[in-house]
Amino acid sequence: MNKLLFILIIAGLFISCSKGFSGCYQGELKNLTGLDGCGWVIELNDGTTLEPTNLSEFENSPQEGQKVCVKFEEIEGGSICMVGKIVEITDME
Repeated sequence: MNKLLFILIIAGLFISCSKGFSGCYQGELKNLTGLDGCGWVIELNDGTTLEPTNLSEFENSPQEGQKVCVKFEEIEGGSICMVGKIVEITDME
């Protein structure tokens, strides 16, 4: 019984470390400032692009290709860049 419990704890730690914090989406930062009206976006691992409205609240000096794990809420609004969903970040690691 103790061995099973130990294995489950180790497996849980491994899974939580590989996924980042709970409920987040993994991706990387992309700098699109060369395109009209664009800035930094987050490209998720599934190919979805996010246009965050509040990235500076979570990252003061973003780097191209920087890996992130992000929680967000999709918000209504228009975008000049028009490359992805307009979102407000609620948590980022």
